[in-house]
Amino acid sequence: MTEEEILVLIEDFKKATARAIEAGFDGVEIHGANTYLIQQFFSPHSNRREDQWGGSLEKRFTFINQLVDAVTAVVDNSEVRDFIVGYRFSPEEYEEPGIKMPDTLYLVDKLADKKLDYLHISLGDFKKVSVSEEYKEKSILQYVHEKINGRVPLIGVGDVRTKQDAEDTLTNAELVAVGRSLIIDPHWTSKVLEGKEDTIRTVLADQDREELMVGNGIVDFLSFMMPERLR
Repeated sequence: MTEEEILVLIEDFKKATARAIEAGFDGVEIHGANTYLIQQFFSPHSNRREDQWGGSLEKRFTFINQLVDAVTAVVDNSEVRDFIVGYRFSPEEYEEPGIKMPDTLYLVDKLADKKLDYLHISLGDFKKVSVSEEYKEKSILQYVHEKINGRVPLIGVGDVRTKQDAEDTLTNAELVAVGRSLIIDPHWTSKVLEGKEDTIRTVLADQDREELMVGNGIVDFLSFMMPERLR
């Protein structure tokens, strides 16, 4: 991307935020995870630039820094109240070079001081431990939560199947996100809150797909992430 294209992209995010406000949404989440473009700017694997937008850790953060400030400024300059802005991030990459825990701890330290309402980590398992030998004493979630140190709420996520999983996640996060379990049983939350965990659907049978409106794309995703929960 040229620098002009980068600046246009930031303007596009601002316009999207303004449209979300006008449309009556409650907030937006900046998707800086899962190898999409925002993460690509921060990753030493994909960002091999030698200008102000890449190179050192600090320069790889430049795009995110300007993007977050631009989005939150749109909200501040609007008349809307209680419109939330969050930021989602993936903590590690397996590629070499790639995003590692020191990079992520730098990232969340910077983001925690911005006008964000929450940070949202992307994990397949809330108990996951880092691939780096230096960060195996605690879970990734715990390292990140400690770095944030109460400055902004953290959403924990990753294979939360039971009430106990949710409570365990909340020991290192202020909020918990549930995805795959809700696909299999849309009433997961109410059943947990009402003490009816024994009635939670734990596997997705072929016969249930039409009732739950689960298409082939979601089935392919579930079969990759947790094949043991498909029947």
